Amino acid sequence: MYGLFFNNNSGDGKGKKIAEDLHKLLSKQHISDILITGKDADDAIEKVKQTLPQIDVLVIIGGDGSINLAMTAMIQTNADLPVGIVPAGTVNNFAKRYSIPLNIDESLQLIAGQHSTRRVGIAVCNKTKAIVSSLTFGNLADISNEVRQEEKRKFGKIVYLFKAVKHIGKNKSFEIRFSLDNSIDEVMKTWFALITTTKSIGGHVYDDSSPDKMHISLLHNIGLRQVLPYLFFALTGHLKNSKSIDHFEAKHAEIKSVNHQTIQTRIDGDESINLPIQIEYRRNRIELFIDN
Repeated sequence: MYGLFFNNNSGDGKGKKIAEDLHKLLSKQHISDILITGKDADDAIEKVKQTLPQIDVLVIIGGDGSINLAMTAMIQTNADLPVGIVPAGTVNNFAKRYSIPLNIDESLQLIAGQHSTRRVGIAVCNKTKAIVSSLTFGNLADISNEVRQEEKRKFGKIVYLFKAVKHIGKNKSFEIRFSLDNSIDEVMKTWFALITTTKSIGGHVYDDSSPDKMHISLLHNIGLRQVLPYLFFALTGHLKNSKSIDHFEAKHAEIKSVNHQTIQTRIDGDESINLPIQIEYRRNRIELFIDN
């Protein structure tokens, strides 16, 4: 039995149509399936959790946000079953990381036809929330909150640059303590923090990918020398080779505000948990459908 999960509230509602197309392909292979969705994010997680004991394979239709909901359900139930991805999101960092076909028809054929599996890693926040692509907080997270869908459609990526310029004159840095593995325990005046499990953000490759650690990129103690690299990142998403940004790798991270300020994170593009947080990278956590 295959479970076909789609987020009924994301995108233009194409998830249900893709699920119905996959149902037809699976029927030809004499594979039964069940559709899974929810009224909102919390309901979707609960619906996946309720369905996991009934299925042998979980297929996730959508982008990183939808993958996050389904894998969060797997984390909370300690479920371990094969996962197929139909990358129907805008950026699809997770799918790109593991070379899953971005063409919808090709990804459907992969799931319904010949495929292999491999174990891949994700991160987990506070033992209950999956991080399949990225967690961010600080200035860039604030910018993402301010940009509306209508603005992105009308102006494109340049709107992020305009928002970034507005933030330069504001005191948006936070005193943050980063405890990474057993090697770093330091307070940094942080403008933004970006933690990823993939080698790309916003569709741009920014660093090499480690098989068993998460990447941590920090812009702190910002001054005039950092402004241009910061604006370049806000416009392009490119971090690689920037001397103004510190890079770390870690399997475990504890992150908290020294001054107990309310600082909200964004996980896989959506508003999420407030600091303090604990993050653990779980290598080989997910058995993923891949091309032969």
